Amino acid sequence: MKIINLKIQNYRNLDGVELIFHPDINFIIGENNLGKSNLLKLLNILFNQQRFKEDDFYNSDRAIEVEFSLELETLEIGMFNDLFDPENSHILNIVAVQESVDDNLEFKHKESGSFIPRADLKCINYIDYDSLRNPSSELKFDKIKGAGKFLNYIVFKYLENSQTQDLDFIDKSKINELLLEVTGNLQKIKPFKDFFIEAILENNQENLLTKLIILADDQKRRLENLSYGVQFYSLIPLALLEKLLSLNNKKNFKKCIFEDESTAEKCLPILIGLDEPEIHLHPYAQRALVKYLKKIVINEDKDFSELLRTLFSIDRLLGQIIIVSHSPSILLDDYKKIIRFYVDINDKKLTVKSGKEIVLEKKTEKQLLRNLPYIKEAFFSKVVILVEGDSELGAFPVFVQKMNINLDELGISIIKAGSPHSIVPLMNLLKKFGILSVGIMDSDQKKIYESKKIENLFFTELEDFEDEIFNSLDLLDYILYVESETPKKLKFMVQKAQQLVSTTIDHNKSLYSQFKNLNQEQIKKLKFESKEEILKILRNTKTIINGRYLAEQLDEIPQIYQTVIKTAEELSNYVK
Repeated sequence: MKIINLKIQNYRNLDGVELIFHPDINFIIGENNLGKSNLLKLLNILFNQQRFKEDDFYNSDRAIEVEFSLELETLEIGMFNDLFDPENSHILNIVAVQESVDDNLEFKHKESGSFIPRADLKCINYIDYDSLRNPSSELKFDKIKGAGKFLNYIVFKYLENSQTQDLDFIDKSKINELLLEVTGNLQKIKPFKDFFIEAILENNQENLLTKLIILADDQKRRLENLSYGVQFYSLIPLALLEKLLSLNNKKNFKKCIFEDESTAEKCLPILIGLDEPEIHLHPYAQRALVKYLKKIVINEDKDFSELLRTLFSIDRLLGQIIIVSHSPSILLDDYKKIIRFYVDINDKKLTVKSGKEIVLEKKTEKQLLRNLPYIKEAFFSKVVILVEGDSELGAFPVFVQKMNINLDELGISIIKAGSPHSIVPLMNLLKKFGILSVGIMDSDQKKIYESKKIENLFFTELEDFEDEIFNSLDLLDYILYVESETPKKLKFMVQKAQQLVSTTIDHNKSLYSQFKNLNQEQIKKLKFESKEEILKILRNTKTIINGRYLAEQLDEIPQIYQTVIKTAEELSNYVK
């Protein structure tokens, strides 16, 4: 049972918003204060609560209406009797309406208007995780709330299954000696004596045992004393299990377990909403967490599946995840799993674009999926500058700095497309997500793309990046750099200098120290005659480091790159 779309009316700032979900995992991204967390709150109200509150109504004179569709597995068909989409028996279209603050939410089948009991929809089993919690107060066996409730349950389950008595863990004679000593001392205190207060052994044996057990690492350090990253990473799966435990204790839980007749497996639908799970996590840990959660819901983590089977008699989850995030590191390599919130630059209204609804040619899609691991930051940007390769990627941040432009404040990112033929497809993909972009290609691509009149696509004025750099490069600065890195590459210049400027070269001294005495006309002549060789060197050393260094040597930024950067700046200001 998976949610496949959602249409919202009159709920907070999401009035008029429509979303399409991926069946496995969804990443809700966008700038702050656009209502991403409101979406998770909406789902929690729909599936776990009775009604919306007063401040949930965008307009108090109108009803809140949420239209959504569920996709049912074959084994779930019949859960809602004969209610389904007329064209697809696996789809159920539902309208949820709350007329006023004083009313309860009511659910109806869209096509027939038939009433749908709230208890049936609770079988979606929506689990909400909010990262604003204190793991050190939950990651203990003696707690009965949060993740501690699940840890406590493990002990209880063991005692129940093993029929173990407290005497198996405690030397009763020793403990009685202790209790007599403690009570004897307390009886010397008047209130304790007057009210017959004494020390006794805890009767609830699992409570006693949970106070003896702590969580620690292999160095015996308590979990609550480890980093917040470790604590939050540990907390999230425990929080999911705690929610499952709460569901397991409800009366209608068995109704929500479906049996696969072909395998006799017990299957449980589950929808997980996570709000910024990346908090406190290292980028690698963020990716590891998301992949781990995905493996859990698609039943590929054998250990977790075994735990579900042992504790809850559940063989398989029918799961879906919705994650609100501000971290590029947490995204997976599939744009179809991205849902972006943004303000439309034309009508200034909140707009939501789901990657699931973007349809591309297979060849283009394959090409973009290869790029995706390297362009995730672009989805969090207002404007993206797309460049061809490593040299440009290294040079552009230096250009921007020299132009006194703050990319972070403007929400501009610089992304390497990897090839000129990836720039236009990436610009198109970003446009579909409501992200403005500026592309820059070498002039040899003009004949292919110029006639298509693609907005904000520029071409170098000279042959390529290296030619633009050479044109603005101070020859002496270049000689100084190459001589310090790979002096053998300047052998050709020795011969040219001797031929062109009639100077004798001392091979025991640096070229820079000898050439700096040449006049401007001689330098200009030597640069012109060395162009072919220098360009060959530049084109054979296309690296981020080399691009950055070359940009640092320029007194004047090539005009075309200034134009690209200024265009991106203007677009960013326009987005505001």
